[in-house]
Amino acid sequence: MSGNGWATAAPCAGDFRFTPEETTAEAPTEPLVALLAVCQHCPFRAPCIDLVLPRASLFDGVCGGRLWRDGLVLATCDGAKPGELREYGRRPITHGTEAGARAHNRRGERACSLCREAGRLAQRARRARRRNSGT
Repeated sequence: MSGNGWATAAPCAGDFRFTPEETTAEAPTEPLVALLAVCQHCPFRAPCIDLVLPRASLFDGVCGGRLWRDGLVLATCDGAKPGELREYGRRPITHGTEAGARAHNRRGERACSLCREAGRLAQRARRARRRNSGT
C-alpha cells in the first residue's frame, strides 16, 4: 500500500493509549509495554516508523513495535526486526521545496501540499527558461 493509507488499517488506528500524555522519566512504562502485544503481528511496523520518525522527533509512546521515550527504544515486541528501523539512515524532508517533492516521490508517498506547490513552481520556471532560451 503506497502512501500512508495503511495507517487506518493498522491494529492501533485511533487508539490514543499508544501516545500517552504523561511521558516523564518517572511515568510508568508497564501499561505501554503491554501494548506491544498489539504490534507483535502488525504488518505495518516499518511504515509506522517511517511515518513517525521516532528517533528524529524524540517520540514518546509505542511506534513500530517498540516503546520509545525521548527517541530511544526502551522495549521491543516479540518478532520485531532491526531492519524495520530504516529511519536511522533517512534524512528528513525539507518541506516546501522541489527537493522535498522529489524526496516524497522517492519514498513512494504523495507529496505534502507545500512540496507539491514548490514542485509546480519549479516546473513552471523550467518551462519559462526553455521558452525564453528557444526564442
